[in-house]
Amino acid sequence: MLFLKGMAMGAADTVPGVSGGTIAFITNIYEELIYSIQRCNFHALKLLLQGKFKAGWQFINGNFLLTLFLGIVSAALLLANLITYLLLNYEGHIKAFFIGLILASALTLRQGVRDWNSQTVSLFAAGIFLAIAINFIPQTQGEVASWFIFISGAIAICAMILPGISGAFILVLLGSYETVLNALSNFDLVLLLIFMAGCLLGLIAFSNVLAYLLRRWHEQTMAALLGILLGSVQGLIPEQIDGGTSLSVWTSFVLLTMIGFALVYLLEKFTRTDA
Repeated sequence: MLFLKGMAMGAADTVPGVSGGTIAFITNIYEELIYSIQRCNFHALKLLLQGKFKAGWQFINGNFLLTLFLGIVSAALLLANLITYLLLNYEGHIKAFFIGLILASALTLRQGVRDWNSQTVSLFAAGIFLAIAINFIPQTQGEVASWFIFISGAIAICAMILPGISGAFILVLLGSYETVLNALSNFDLVLLLIFMAGCLLGLIAFSNVLAYLLRRWHEQTMAALLGILLGSVQGLIPEQIDGGTSLSVWTSFVLLTMIGFALVYLLEKFTRTDA
């Protein structure tokens, strides 16, 4: 089940405007993911250097991270060509489905903020503003150097673990999206390793910041994350849907949004039953 959650995160991260962090939120593994990544620190390295491999593995929640990572990588490699095809031909419909996912997960996640006061409401509003503002940043174009792919990975991974901010969209803004997607499609190992090295650096650094915020100001952080999540919907609403503006096209858009919404509802019900 955890592997499939990883695959869902990997698939989401390849779609501009959608975040793997959103999927982690929907599937109730977000905080465990952040805290596990945050434990990949000098203490874990010290345990490994002392030959205490089992203790080090347990300290970083290794089984959880490895299973999730394999799912993410598998989806990114296996679904890159399919995602490219779907985005080229059915972008509006794909995004309609994700709008449903986000709206349903937002209703679930609001339970994480029990005290709606001036502070949490302000942070919620700031989160919405941030997510919307990102969509209006001008996109960068041109040839991308290898060193910039490294930097892009470090920046994009920070967005990927934030629900509502798309790492893929950040890559689009940086002008690196097509280069990275082509590297995945063609399995350009050198470029992928450079990108993954940047991701690793950014992931470890940013997870420490998030873990600190969640421990110190849990409800305030959750309110801001919920705002970011809801604000991201604006970037997914198309000016027009693939195929035109006919009633049947818009009906399919609404239907796919409802399917996405229902999927989260059923997934949460299944998760609660399983627990």
